[in-house]
Amino acid sequence: MGRFAASVDVGRDFSGRYARPQEDAGVLKRVSNAAGAFARLVLPILLLATLAGASFAYAGTPSPIPLRHWMNLGLLILPLTFLAIHLTSRRYGAGYAFAQIVLTYSAVAALAVFGQQYVTLLLGEQHAALREIVGFGAALFVAHAVSIVVFDGLRGPRWWQAPLFASLIGGIVLCVVAFPASYFGTNIDWAGRMFDYMAVTSIAAVLLVIPYWIFRPLVPPRSGFGGY
Repeated sequence: MGRFAASVDVGRDFSGRYARPQEDAGVLKRVSNAAGAFARLVLPILLLATLAGASFAYAGTPSPIPLRHWMNLGLLILPLTFLAIHLTSRRYGAGYAFAQIVLTYSAVAALAVFGQQYVTLLLGEQHAALREIVGFGAALFVAHAVSIVVFDGLRGPRWWQAPLFASLIGGIVLCVVAFPASYFGTNIDWAGRMFDYMAVTSIAAVLLVIPYWIFRPLVPPRSGFGGY
């Protein structure tokens, strides 16, 4: 009777002799579904990791656009990570997007721990640079999580609202968290940089609507999202 209460079909024999194969089939189905979900996340994870890695790699490259002297190419690449999150949210929903950022950051953290000697070799004794990496990395994770919630709440017939406001609010959260975490207590004018970069992320939020519109036909949402 406990098996009936658990909504398990035990067949004709109440002793449960016919229940085990069906339970095994249920386990196999769950494993198969989990494997399929992970397979669907491979490309989104690679895209997000590539953009984040490019932002880190080009952090020391001066900005090709004449902006502030401290602005670098890595900071200009960083808003593109929101586009990767939005495309996953559009295709698979908020759950997959959260899994995307959690798995991506977990992989990056594991790489940093097990490859600590290479990180030290790359950064040397630049503790300020390491603080910036941790500060911006943590801020980006929070910003991505907020953008997923905003995107999921605004997706609908006005297709541009979700990516625009998700990137806009996510960029603001990124700036508000990253700059104090990275520069508070130093001689750097982090408040001025924060507002300057907030303007950059806001402009990027508007511009990123264009590639999102281009990718919309190529990344259709799964059933249940009403085509939006």
